Amino acid sequence: QSDDDEDEQDETSVDEWLHRAALARRLHNLSEAERALRAAAAATNSPRAWKALLEMYAQEACVKESLVAAHELLECYEAFSVSPPPPAPLVIHKAVCRLVSAHGLQAVRKAQDAIGVAHPVVNDLFHLIVRCRVHGFDR
Repeated sequence: QSDDDEDEQDETSVDEWLHRAALARRLHNLSEAERALRAAAAATNSPRAWKALLEMYAQEACVKESLVAAHELLECYEAFSVSPPPPAPLVIHKAVCRLVSAHGLQAVRKAQDAIGVAHPVVNDLFHLIVRCRVHGFDR
């Protein structure tokens, strides 16, 4: 990266990065949207940025990226560090169910294993998916 790019990142607020990401998504420029959202997330560990990344990755059926974003989003909130944890937020629930439907539960679990130990909230969600027989739970 050039010095100009680094100066731009320092001067750009989270709201500006999120706005840039929204514009890029509307223009179907996902790589630019991802860059803007990652910059917003890196600036302040913004839950809004992680949520937007999670939604974008899940919509594009990117398993590992979605799971990493879900974990980062959960880390933004202290409420999910207690034992037992509360149920998954709706955005994470929807994203993981979408991934399971697209790829099957085994593929999603395999991706989770590849990135590390599942957050207890995500692990509970995997069990709920089996109990509720979400489309794709059996493959």
